[in-house]
Amino acid sequence: MIISGEVAMDNIMQELDKLRHKEIIRPIDLELCRFLEDRHSNISPKVLKAACLVSYLYQQGHVCLPLVDYAGEPLFEDEEGDSILRAPALTPWLSALMKCAAVGKPGEYKPLILNDSDRLYMHKLWHYERTLGEELVKRSRQQDDNINESLLHDGLSRLFTDSTQEPDWQQVAAVTSIRNNLSIISGGPGTGKTSTVVRVLALILEQYQDREKMPNIALAAPTGKAAARLQDSIIGAKEELNVTDEIQEEIPEKAQTLHQLLGARRYSSQFKHNADNPVPYDLVVVDEASMIDQALMSKLAEALSNDTRLILLGDKDQLASVEAGSVLGDICDIESNQFSENYTDWLNTFSFNIPDEFMVHKPNPLTDNITLLTKSYRFSSDSGIARLGKEVNRGHGDRTLLLLESNDVDDAVFKDIANNAELESLLEKKIPTYFKDILDSESPHEAVRQINKLGILTAHRKGPRGIEHLNKIVERILQDHSLIPKYAQWYPGKPVIINTNNYTLELFNGDIGVCLPDQNGDLKVYFEDEGEVRDIMPGRLPDHNTAYALTVHKSQGSEFDEVMLVLPRTVSKVVNRELLYTAITRARKKIIIGGNKTILTKGIQRQIRRASGLRDYIWP
Repeated sequence: MIISGEVAMDNIMQELDKLRHKEIIRPIDLELCRFLEDRHSNISPKVLKAACLVSYLYQQGHVCLPLVDYAGEPLFEDEEGDSILRAPALTPWLSALMKCAAVGKPGEYKPLILNDSDRLYMHKLWHYERTLGEELVKRSRQQDDNINESLLHDGLSRLFTDSTQEPDWQQVAAVTSIRNNLSIISGGPGTGKTSTVVRVLALILEQYQDREKMPNIALAAPTGKAAARLQDSIIGAKEELNVTDEIQEEIPEKAQTLHQLLGARRYSSQFKHNADNPVPYDLVVVDEASMIDQALMSKLAEALSNDTRLILLGDKDQLASVEAGSVLGDICDIESNQFSENYTDWLNTFSFNIPDEFMVHKPNPLTDNITLLTKSYRFSSDSGIARLGKEVNRGHGDRTLLLLESNDVDDAVFKDIANNAELESLLEKKIPTYFKDILDSESPHEAVRQINKLGILTAHRKGPRGIEHLNKIVERILQDHSLIPKYAQWYPGKPVIINTNNYTLELFNGDIGVCLPDQNGDLKVYFEDEGEVRDIMPGRLPDHNTAYALTVHKSQGSEFDEVMLVLPRTVSKVVNRELLYTAITRARKKIIIGGNKTILTKGIQRQIRRASGLRDYIWP
């Protein structure tokens, strides 16, 4: 059944209220429509439909409503799959929006903004997109004109001695980061993003030795967990660099969250640092950029001084941020490296021998600012994990199954799971040994590291195979093996993950800790902090969950020796190509995918592309 598309004012609000009661839309979607109706008594039902939809899409991760994609189509579906509320045809829909006093053109201060590409935005999202797009384009044009190329040649030969690829995209990324004030480095697992950037830091510092002062450098990431991994990587890599002691000492080791970098304020979405009060750094390096939503990336770009360098690291093919936008994917909207003719000529002065196939004659604003790293140094060419990630990323469902079922591959396998008994049996083969290794750790520091031996990942929080259910199964298995007590909330070996930022305790969303007794036998929760561990009383922890199982979203920024991905029992829109690729690339040594083959192949076929106009700024 389809409810009629053209309804009167009172009727449209009644229909929207029914959708809210059925939990098809959220209260805030309805409240936006009520607000517009209160302010504009003659507002068209066509505008209210658009307002409800743009708010609804925002919570699905979309920045805007592309009207052409929804015009004349049903807007919502109920649990039975029946279509509800049809959108108007494009021409009358646009006409109603253009006539409405609540809808403005770009640059006007109205609740809704309609741009020339027939995209409708809530004002704040249009503002973030415009700010970010303009900042990226502006920074892409800024270059360092004082490069000592002889010194750079020497640095490249000293720091990239193990280069085997031609062209060596790591070296290309390095010189791009030195020449340009904006550099984006994207690559899959093991392609050397962090090892490249630590060499970039050394090369930049060498360039500054003859200048008045060394640059002030910040290392940052979206979550505390990702910041800790960046910090560990930098500390481990800098010791191996063929540079002077002075340069090595100048390479920073401490990484912080973006919220710390920008100066988060309690109970406010505003930050201490902004366009009027920029961050006090000459260079900002941000890891795991795929996790950053459009609003936060916009605020970061705005809080940088005009001459501050920005280097973004990430994997463009991973899941986009939990909040609205897919910034890194929008920026890196290319399948292979591309450079302008002039920039290619400059790169080739370093003997990179860039083939003509990578040269474009009509470059876009960020063409010379993006480098894709393509060679994996972690996995061999015949690695099942690497091959699996590629097949999923290319949308090859049949090839994915062939690979998972191949007898020649032992680090990527599929396990059919038809019911709870089979799921518990699969978990029972892994969990007791994994848990004993945590308990047998010689120190809290080792125990925290042991957590990363196994990652149980899933798509959902709730439901039969959501994290809540999986964590209960794991605890029941451990109880049956007499490894944990039955009725205690806290016990030795229990892992937890923090769900919110707490600046007083310096605990951040995504931080994972483990509960252990201290020297007096009192239970504490230990977290890794700058290479050490610190303990916190369980009762003081901010919002948290048991962390035997994590959602794939929460696992971003983590790596595990072995990953077990548990698929839902039924087809789910949440299971898509990006989620599967992200889960697979969390594994260092082995990936097990458990579930139904149809759900896996349908997920591989489903690719998420969030609605946004950011590409228009970068790829006009």
